[in-house]
Amino acid sequence: MSRVGPTAPPRSVPSPGGTSPKERTSVDHLFDFGRIFLGLVFAFSVAGKVHRPAAFRAFRQSVVSLAPPLRGAATPAAALIVVAETASALTLALPVTAPVGFTLSVVLVTAFTAALVVALRTKTATTCGCFGDSGSPVAPRHIARNVVLLLAAGGGLFGWAAGAAGAGRPTGSLVLVSGLAAILAIVTATLDDIVSLFNTVPETATHPRADAQQ
Repeated sequence: MSRVGPTAPPRSVPSPGGTSPKERTSVDHLFDFGRIFLGLVFAFSVAGKVHRPAAFRAFRQSVVSLAPPLRGAATPAAALIVVAETASALTLALPVTAPVGFTLSVVLVTAFTAALVVALRTKTATTCGCFGDSGSPVAPRHIARNVVLLLAAGGGLFGWAAGAAGAGRPTGSLVLVSGLAAILAIVTATLDDIVSLFNTVPETATHPRADAQQ
């Protein structure tokens, strides 16, 4: 009578690309968060620049201030930036074209960051104009914001390189990632307004009423 040896435990089958299911899920989340977050940020940026003529004129003036060599071609340069941001938002909307959007995002944000660094170093008095005519002067927080955008783009490209551009996302996790990306995109786009809100001192605190001093 032949003896049957112990049954070997089932071996987990690695997912395509040699990563475990847990690693695959993390890569998918990184990829999806990056493309949704950046896509919304660029969509907000374009809307802020073109929602009314005065907003585009303010952005054009910020281009002149941040890049003086473009003074003679400020309008075409501003329009080209809007077109490039629109292209980024559109390509990031679909997983299959997201790598193009991530790459374009890196190029745009790097150029914006370089202009902001020069403006801060030379103490140029100008506004950012990134999301329209907010009126907020260039500040270190704008560079910090761009660093976050670059990290999101880098994370998205890493996710794509790891094979996360395919389909098959669980609906629940995709909704959660999309919601988080949307919230952070709104905070990013309204950062100047948020800072201005917290920096606003009530008038009664700086100018006490006369009857309170009597």
